[in-house]
Amino acid sequence: MRNRIESSVFRSRASRGLCALVASAGLVATAVPAAAADPLAPAPDSLAQGMADFGSSGLAPRVEHGDIDPFYETEGLEAEAPGGVLRTLQAPYAPVFTGLDFSVPDTAEKIVYSTTDMHGNAIPVSGYVVEPTVPWNGAGERPTVVIGRGTIGQGDQCAPSRNWPLDNQPDPLQSGRKVALEGLYDWVFASAGVRVVVTDYVGMGTPGIHTYMNRAEQAHAMLDAARATRNLVGERGGQFGKVAFYGHSQGGGASASAAESASEYAPDLDVAGSYSSAPPADLNAVQRHIDGSELTGAIGFTINGLVDRYPDLDADLAANLSPDGYAALDELSTMCTDEISENYGGHTTSEWTESGQKLDELLDEIPAGKAAMEEQRLGARVPQAPAMIVSGPHDPTVDYQQAKDLAGQWCGAGANVVYRDDIMPPIGDYNHFIQAISGAPFGIGFLLDRFNGLPVAGGCR
Repeated sequence: MRNRIESSVFRSRASRGLCALVASAGLVATAVPAAAADPLAPAPDSLAQGMADFGSSGLAPRVEHGDIDPFYETEGLEAEAPGGVLRTLQAPYAPVFTGLDFSVPDTAEKIVYSTTDMHGNAIPVSGYVVEPTVPWNGAGERPTVVIGRGTIGQGDQCAPSRNWPLDNQPDPLQSGRKVALEGLYDWVFASAGVRVVVTDYVGMGTPGIHTYMNRAEQAHAMLDAARATRNLVGERGGQFGKVAFYGHSQGGGASASAAESASEYAPDLDVAGSYSSAPPADLNAVQRHIDGSELTGAIGFTINGLVDRYPDLDADLAANLSPDGYAALDELSTMCTDEISENYGGHTTSEWTESGQKLDELLDEIPAGKAAMEEQRLGARVPQAPAMIVSGPHDPTVDYQQAKDLAGQWCGAGANVVYRDDIMPPIGDYNHFIQAISGAPFGIGFLLDRFNGLPVAGGCR
């Protein structure tokens, strides 16, 4: 009972802190009145303080495309068994904004670790670990949450470990890389005594193309991030407890991928649960939904990743892409999410093909493309640990039904799943972004309860 009460209190505090930060960042626009009506929303003086504080951190220049950091260079660095730690580096960690009730360390630890690509080849991946400064007062040894960020971009400069809240990087408002706001998840979990590891995903930060939304490689990067952290903790004489996976949008897909692959790929991990917000479970449905939106460019991320892992696609696409299409894909491979919104938002992929077809239509007609897209679909495997999925009925970005269908597939296959519709009413183009915050108190509370060994109320529902 004590742990359940603690989790409930923590969810309330987490909700207040997250709402305050989003509102103070000025990113919710029309959503601010709705947030103010929420009984967990901060008082006006808290909002004013948050606005004053945001923008006060980050003295280093923003990392840009082409900036070289030797830490991420992997030439001569031989990948080891999955989860092997290849390189570490202490990095400054952003201070918490004044007036917020979070406890975080002054430094985080960047890591380069081994994972495997979809073909089983050993490859290096980067990320970072946040070791809490407060004790874990729950059941068992200190647990670890592996966090996958939402769509960050495809250029190496977009990697979470190269942006705020690390290395005195400018905050998400100053940098324009608003997805970095998900660094706030670190603060919330670390303040509860939960160790945090954030993966940069395959090819983000380290050399090579980022294989955006590749089901197997996102799963492997998440699972091996947990193994790498376990190796670090063990080398330093510490004890490693349960593991969980957390993510929104691309991170939701990565979390779901890890959850359903864990028993096969990493049976040595003690997985407590997973939280997946707006997971792109069916890439075909997601691409149809975002084509013509602010995130049209993310379809280019997918195509670039597919061509790199499915080289037979290259010839088929060569016969169908226009010069503008090739130029767009090349440019997108070096961009972050804020840049694709500015440069490709509102455009459609029909502008990239000779026939005027959209890319989802084209891929559906190419046998190799159709097969490659199908291999990224979630739901063919079943998570063994409890899972929560949240999908937004008013999400303009990630298709609502396909994420809800994933929960139904898992339930039908015997998984222990809690499904929720996102709580936010329609707020223009903001629902997808806001769900990263509005779903967080439920997801964080769900994982804290799983770490404490509490039963899932109602089972699969």
